[in-house]
Amino acid sequence: MAETLPDILLSCLPESPLPPGPRGDLDLSISVTLNASVTNTVSSGPGGDISDAVLVVNGNDCATPSANGSTYASCDAPLATVQDPQFGRLTGVTTLTWTNVSLPFPGDLPQGVSTLKIRGIRADASQLRLGGGSSSGAPVAAALELRSTSGVALRNASLRLANSLTGIRLAVAETEPAAACGGDSRGTATVVVQEGFASAFRAGPQAALPTRVLLDIRDVPDGVELRMPSFLACHQPDFDGSAGASRDSLALALVDGQDAAGAGGSPAESGTGTEMSIRLEDGVGRAVYEVAADDPGQVEDCHIPVLFETSDRRVGSARAMFSASFAPRSAASRADASAPSPRFAPALALAEAEVSLAACSTRLLFPFVTNQAGFDTGLVITHGSLQALTDAASEQAGSCDLHFYGVGGDGEDELLVQYTTAIDPGEQLVFTFSGGNPARNIIGMDQFQGYLIADCGFPGARGYVFMSDGFGGIADLAMGYLAPVIPFDAEGRRLPIGGDAP
Repeated sequence: MAETLPDILLSCLPESPLPPGPRGDLDLSISVTLNASVTNTVSSGPGGDISDAVLVVNGNDCATPSANGSTYASCDAPLATVQDPQFGRLTGVTTLTWTNVSLPFPGDLPQGVSTLKIRGIRADASQLRLGGGSSSGAPVAAALELRSTSGVALRNASLRLANSLTGIRLAVAETEPAAACGGDSRGTATVVVQEGFASAFRAGPQAALPTRVLLDIRDVPDGVELRMPSFLACHQPDFDGSAGASRDSLALALVDGQDAAGAGGSPAESGTGTEMSIRLEDGVGRAVYEVAADDPGQVEDCHIPVLFETSDRRVGSARAMFSASFAPRSAASRADASAPSPRFAPALALAEAEVSLAACSTRLLFPFVTNQAGFDTGLVITHGSLQALTDAASEQAGSCDLHFYGVGGDGEDELLVQYTTAIDPGEQLVFTFSGGNPARNIIGMDQFQGYLIADCGFPGARGYVFMSDGFGGIADLAMGYLAPVIPFDAEGRRLPIGGDAP
């Protein structure tokens, strides 16, 4: 949002032949209008419109330019006969102007040329980016206007100053979870960050401030923690199947203590390979990495492992949405007295991660249940992990999510989920479809017929169904069955049940 643009250089030549007579300096006014907001730092004093963009006449530069035109020998500039460099005045959201500029007549100089150089203009290049996954936006352009009382004029000269390109790309590659039944459930997603073009990431001498990559994280489920490495030497030279870096140059250091914009704090030291916990609040957090090493001659990428971990072994999977931008971020899209330079807008790079946490859970299938035609169904789920030979670590309380699929008495499809209270090891959930079990948070399912899947947050769950037309009386017809367990592998994929095809 405060991208430094290339210098603008005007070379002024005399007409030939020169008209006779004495010639003094030309008195000029110059304005530059961009197709994006000017985002230079401006003074906070009276007027607040003096920018840090500088006009230099005939190369006569110094460290402390003047805010006024036609000022001489006030900053130890080497040419006392040529005006000092001059700060530009902000005269519109997109326009900088220099007035009362003294330009030596080019024909009176030994080299026969007078120059005007404008340096240090900053623009909000993010206003020119395109959506829809495009890697480039509109060019940064300027309209240049020069006026003079001596008749010299240049109006609306168009200059293409720079191309706007997307500087960062993002993807998520999922990895296998760790087996975790009996301990904390965990799984890892790999966030892949790639620079949009060579030299988009910078470190070391070529960058006054090393590049920072800010990862916004949201939609993390309650009870799930995230951990990320403190330092990465990036070794995977590919991105989403496309060619990437051919050498292991890029390195990222996790920043600790940064503010909400991603500024400040301290990056981790090189070689520290510890994992750091990412602070989350209501499922939202952020991680900032600073570029510690890079190769400006090639497009590089980095695979960042993100560990999802929970002590709730009932949680079988977790999702999170990631977005990537540069840091520090800012909402200051215009010239400002205090906004940082550089500063960045939120990026368009988004990716979603879903990981399996290898939870200790049991899924039961009740293939037929009914409360129609005079029949009722009684259902029992036993928490069977309280056994002498069971590892005590797996003896955990948990609830069951009951997913009902079927039709009601009106013939309409019914899809309903009910959530039970916690069931301790050795206890049972018992209810009938006609009456439910209010103490266990189960309502009755009057005139329902279909099937049921119970997702229980503990190992060793077992289910039994008894159906009869004689609940509360003498039965003419009755039957019961044991609910089969729906098996899943460590990655959460359903395995065949009994005679299912593999």
